[in-house]
Amino acid sequence: MRLAPRLLSLLALACLGAASWGGGRGAWAGDPTPPPAAEDPTDGGPLARLAPWLVHEDWSMRSLAAFDLRRRTEPEVVRWATKGLRVARHPYADALLLEALDGRPREELVREGGPDLAETLLSRLDDPHPRVREAARRLVARMPPLQVPPEPGRLRAWWARGRKALELERTHLLEEHARALEDAARAKKPPPSGGAANSVEATTFDDDFYEYMARARRDGLELVIVLDHTGSMAGVIGAAKAQARRLVERLRGYVPGFRAGLVTYDDAPWLRLPLTTDPVAVEKAFRRVGAGGGADYMEGVDKGLFLALRQDQLGWSRRAQRVCVVLGDAPPHDEDVVRLLRKLHEARMDPMFDHPLIVHTVSTADAPVPYFDQIARAGGGRATELRGTGRLVEELVALTFGARDRKHLGAWMEAIDGLRREDPEPERR
Repeated sequence: MRLAPRLLSLLALACLGAASWGGGRGAWAGDPTPPPAAEDPTDGGPLARLAPWLVHEDWSMRSLAAFDLRRRTEPEVVRWATKGLRVARHPYADALLLEALDGRPREELVREGGPDLAETLLSRLDDPHPRVREAARRLVARMPPLQVPPEPGRLRAWWARGRKALELERTHLLEEHARALEDAARAKKPPPSGGAANSVEATTFDDDFYEYMARARRDGLELVIVLDHTGSMAGVIGAAKAQARRLVERLRGYVPGFRAGLVTYDDAPWLRLPLTTDPVAVEKAFRRVGAGGGADYMEGVDKGLFLALRQDQLGWSRRAQRVCVVLGDAPPHDEDVVRLLRKLHEARMDPMFDHPLIVHTVSTADAPVPYFDQIARAGGGRATELRGTGRLVEELVALTFGARDRKHLGAWMEAIDGLRREDPEPERR
């Protein structure tokens, strides 16, 4: 890259000013007036699908998009991460957005982020969350033409004197990039692309998952577990007792108004707990369930579901996303299947509720339970198999959130859990 002599002079002066400036309080007069943000391209760019979520008002949605953004190699990663950081401060979303910027070439940080990014990073230098604070210092130290030590005073001193030089360099880089695009178009070659070092193509959440999560965060999320309590289910019931409270607390960590309820069945249904936000009540309800009975193979799956659907018994909310998960190792009676499937279709279309009911089934036997696939299809959900009782919470969380990729969902939740553990102010989030 060749720079004009006048530009080199300005950059050199900016570096000398940062190096010689004392870094004391007198060098920093507070946040300067933000420059006007660049307009969005009309074509949406290569990150068009993620773009609305990166600037979403809800931190959880921004964190999801940032998690998907971290290993993307397309141009404009820096630009959209910068926009996400400027929406509203939240340490978990901010940390993942900053991770998306780590490893990006300095040229991209300046060209796509420029003064907006530098100013935003400077505003995070004293963030209470250590992950945000350290990432901001590391990144903003790379913004000057020569790397500045990551002490806040020195970084602010550079900004006080070097902002004009950074704006000038950004203008030059934008012009160079535009020329490179024109040259590539004339030569019919692929356009120049940026990219973090060692980037790989990343798995991402699908569009349906983003929409579902946004609705759940906005309107609420409710789960009723419909559990076969016959003797053959003793292992699953034991695992449910041990993990019930963790399940509710985990889901409430992402949807604060999350509610859970419990219905069990053999040949008859039992209402164990109407929908509640109380994880202790859910834990106690599961502990009262005993595995027993079930001398015949087929069970009253239909009766358990019919009870779970009753508004007067469970207390479903009108606006919330509603989910039923059937856990069992035996099918319904043959003669009950047609009526059950018809009833599920009617329940999904009930005009009393804002969103359709979703019914998933989980086979806990060694093979898929007969009719469970048809039940899930009629309920707009999925039929899965439980691969070990230790994965019960993981399976229920994935189904409740509607995530097809359990591994990717688990990785995002682990990232947020890690940020929560390091958070000095978790009670404020």
